[in-house]
Amino acid sequence: MFLRGFILITFLCFFSIEVSATEANAKPPYKIMMILYRGFTEAEKGFIDYFKQRHIAVEFIIRDAQADNSKIAEFVNEARELKPDLIYTFGTTVTAEVVGLVGQVNPAKHITDIPVVFNIVADPIGAKLVKSLQASGRNLTGASHFVPLSAQINALQTMRNTQSLGVIYNAQEKNAVLTVQGLEKIAAKYKLVLDLAPIGLDDKPSKEGIENAVQALLLKKPQFIYIPSDSFMIKNAKTVIQAAQAARIPVFSATESPIRNDGALLGLVSTYFNVGELAAHKAEQILLKKESITKIPIESLNRFTYLVNMGTAKKLNIYPPLAVIKFAELISPLDGVDASE
Repeated sequence: MFLRGFILITFLCFFSIEVSATEANAKPPYKIMMILYRGFTEAEKGFIDYFKQRHIAVEFIIRDAQADNSKIAEFVNEARELKPDLIYTFGTTVTAEVVGLVGQVNPAKHITDIPVVFNIVADPIGAKLVKSLQASGRNLTGASHFVPLSAQINALQTMRNTQSLGVIYNAQEKNAVLTVQGLEKIAAKYKLVLDLAPIGLDDKPSKEGIENAVQALLLKKPQFIYIPSDSFMIKNAKTVIQAAQAARIPVFSATESPIRNDGALLGLVSTYFNVGELAAHKAEQILLKKESITKIPIESLNRFTYLVNMGTAKKLNIYPPLAVIKFAELISPLDGVDASE
């Protein structure tokens, strides 16, 4: 009924974790529907591994929108039919389409009667998914991968004293716009000049738009280029990073994938795997402990990872100072895990 021809199901997995016969007979596996946006990431690996390590029987039904917002509504309709015990959503866009924004919930369009746990949402309040991180007051909770912008800029300045920062971002991505607004608020404090290079202002963002924007940005010769937590930019980070490296300009990333997989020099990040585990803990509170989802706080990690790509450092001849080496995670190209977001 729901597997229409135009919907591409890239990954359908009925994943049941082994449990004892007694436990299996006592309770059928929990059914969790996972609605993804751009493929299976380390966040989902962390989420699933959490249940596996605790021998909690779960059947995962995984759907991937492949960055096509029109598919999300189909998955919502499918969820109404399947009636899973819980829905997992990846990112701001998917979560907003599944549950609706505060004050704009349409029961005919959004899920209101199935608990939803989101993951990898940078700013749940700014995105208007909730009014408070202490309790959502709705069928929603989750985990954020947000690292405070002040901490990110401090990390940048620890690596190299920086006065000019180029920011390339998707103007149609809520997370990215909120990040730019946040950077503008703190720029004066850090004596930073921001050179903004938005894409998608007048049309759908494209790889060609990124190429044009990054070339215009490079002409301004910023000391660093910043890639925010932005689905489209993360997917196309290599385009930015290769052009920047050719111009001998390093890239700071707000998320780990561009550092591990595409050669960005550094970033202060929340590792997706660990954030996935945090989201799974929220799901456990709902499914096993029967806690009210309306009262479960939305949280982020307590500790962040200072990630430096040493292969890029060697290529650009920009090495971390000893103070950074003492606490950073230094990776080489061979160390990269698939942190695709």
